[in-house]
Amino acid sequence: MKKGIFFKIAVSVIVLVILLIAGGFIAIQSINTDQIKEVLATQVQKNTGRTLTINGAVELKIGLVPKVVVNDVTLSNPAGSTRPEMVTIKRFEMEVAIAPLLRKQVMVNKLILTSPNVLIETEPNGPGNLDFSPPEDKEASKPVPADVEKQAEETSPSTFSLAFNELKIEQGILTLYDRSSKKTETVGIDLLRISPSAENPALLDLNLVTQVRGQKIDLSGTVGSLDSLLQQKSWPLALKAAVAGMQLQAEGAVENLQALQGVNIKLGVTTNELSNVLPLLGEQAPKLSSPIGPLNLSAQLLGSEKNFRVENINLNLGKKELATVHATGTLADLLGKPTPNLKLSVAVPDPASLASLTGSAIPVQGPVALQAQVKGSGTSWNISSMQLTTQKSDLGGNMALKLGKRPFISGSLESKTIAVADFTASGSNETKTENQVSAKSATKDGRLFSDQPLPLASLQSVDAKVQIKVAKLLLEKQTLSNSQLTLSLKNGLLTVNPFSTGVAGGTLNGSVTLDSGRSTPNLAITLKGNNLNLEALQAKDAIRGGRTELNITLKGSGKSVRALMGSLTGESVISVGEAKLANKSMEWLAGDFIFQVLGSINPFAASEKYTQMSCAVVRFVLNDGVATADKGIAMRTDKVDVIGSGTINLKNEQLNLGIKPRARGGVGVSLSSPLAGLVKVKGTLANPSMGLDAAGTMKTAVSLGAGVATGGISTLGELLVDKVVADGDPCSTALGRTSKASKTSSSSGQDQKAPSSKKKSLEKQLLQNVFGN
Repeated sequence: MKKGIFFKIAVSVIVLVILLIAGGFIAIQSINTDQIKEVLATQVQKNTGRTLTINGAVELKIGLVPKVVVNDVTLSNPAGSTRPEMVTIKRFEMEVAIAPLLRKQVMVNKLILTSPNVLIETEPNGPGNLDFSPPEDKEASKPVPADVEKQAEETSPSTFSLAFNELKIEQGILTLYDRSSKKTETVGIDLLRISPSAENPALLDLNLVTQVRGQKIDLSGTVGSLDSLLQQKSWPLALKAAVAGMQLQAEGAVENLQALQGVNIKLGVTTNELSNVLPLLGEQAPKLSSPIGPLNLSAQLLGSEKNFRVENINLNLGKKELATVHATGTLADLLGKPTPNLKLSVAVPDPASLASLTGSAIPVQGPVALQAQVKGSGTSWNISSMQLTTQKSDLGGNMALKLGKRPFISGSLESKTIAVADFTASGSNETKTENQVSAKSATKDGRLFSDQPLPLASLQSVDAKVQIKVAKLLLEKQTLSNSQLTLSLKNGLLTVNPFSTGVAGGTLNGSVTLDSGRSTPNLAITLKGNNLNLEALQAKDAIRGGRTELNITLKGSGKSVRALMGSLTGESVISVGEAKLANKSMEWLAGDFIFQVLGSINPFAASEKYTQMSCAVVRFVLNDGVATADKGIAMRTDKVDVIGSGTINLKNEQLNLGIKPRARGGVGVSLSSPLAGLVKVKGTLANPSMGLDAAGTMKTAVSLGAGVATGGISTLGELLVDKVVADGDPCSTALGRTSKASKTSSSSGQDQKAPSSKKKSLEKQLLQNVFGN
């Protein structure tokens, strides 16, 4: 649409009506109402390509102040619109003064529009129904004589100035229709009145009462004259509006309103309670249970045509006891791709109170403060100089977001301290017992691992690469230092590599890969721990010392934690060095059953405060969800050697482990002592149990063997009691190594007479019974 064409058309129609009235005053006999209808329709069609139809009567009152009343007027819509008429007017009434026409000045004493109904249709890449371009005229392309062109300009309606004593619109409707979203917004105009200002005749007083989304809006103030608008002169404005308890202000000027050039307007918005304004958002308005506080906004609107921007933005929102938001900056390309550049500051003293507004949980311990610079537009956004603090945590850095078919998130974040308790619903105020944790960990069917599908769908809808560094990570019972990781996500493939952290005086390094893009997600974990201090990893001073090495390499697949655990293949090795064990502090802790077993079967626990441990090993080889320890459980103390075998079936979570202790040289322990028995660990991971083997002690097992064996049973009994765990270095055996002592024992055994095949078979059978194989 050409610049200002809408205004020119409106003025042309009004002036034509007035000229016709004036002509009627001079030669009333030669003009009738049908001629007026025809002339008006012709001029509108010529200038806009639209059809103007006057269905009702045209009333003319001739005099020094002529008056015209037109009923039932319509202006057509272009093809492709949602309805035939763009504008309908029930009644059009106008009074004009004749004398000013001699000075080419149109003075409208009164212009009243009753029940106008206007439809405006918009679309992203087109004029919608606002294209008023005139149809092509072949005759217009022919050269026009200079004298004819000059005469046409002098007599053209657009050369007349226009002034109003009163303009009034009653019971109007403005409908806005978005062709792309198919959404309709209706604005009711109860009353619009414009008249010359009593204080400054060059200005017009404006009063508007309207309805938007059920909310009444009262607008009042002054604007520039219509003559200034039509002559493309500076057009000042000073307006105030009230809606839903909110006050709006606009003050400034537009150098050329027709062309929308030189806009410079100061804006202000204030309200004592923002929640009162939320109904203006319609269906998207959040439902709040209590007030959220005041809003104060000031800004400056600048620009020309399609290049508008908002500068000097200063926003304050909320109340201190709940939450506050402060933002300053600019907003560029307002009508194209809005590009904010804002310095943002958010403060929340108690997130729980803020969460109560919407009834949703915010698992963050306050006070929370956020500062950041936000800039971007369309598909590219950046958050820089970010600094987030919670009760005990902080996080800073830069982030970037690129929107599209697959959004991409990138950034680098650093923290001095992150306390995990700050991001849990209970925080650090609730102390949980081990039994409470275990009970909550178990699923409804009594299993430890959940069979609920993992929420992995979101990993396939976004890509990311983020680097994170945390100087101190506070867990519930441990503190990790200098943690670093690089997280990468592409096409559903999540990779954390490398990952490193300091823990318990040592280091932990590894990587994690999760491919969620497959029909069955694949998981791979590699974890290596060096020089970890077991003392720092245990509670209640159960262990002193105990340098630990850790090596875990696992792979699996599944759509739930239960399926993943039931498919794991790989190896898990934990090796502990010299340590001192507090006999009375041995408790059943996850993964520490070997120490609890020792506390139960140690005949010296009641008489001695500590047990000196030389080494301990727990080594499992996993194959399709079954973890097997083939003499992979071992411990050596100054008085006892322990070795164990068995399985942990991760598919059904069943435990079947056998632990056999043996007194070391010089320590006198009878065969009836618990130390001579086989300790069985049974049950499930969620509900483990421990006790002596159902066969009682090894002496009972020997007696049972004597009932079926012939001859040499004492030799076999001695073998079981003294040789099953007789190992020069049980820890090396558990690690899959062959100790020198074992080799020496094996060599000297070669000089002895080999037992008979019958005796070997019985030995094998009893060994299987002992270790549950």
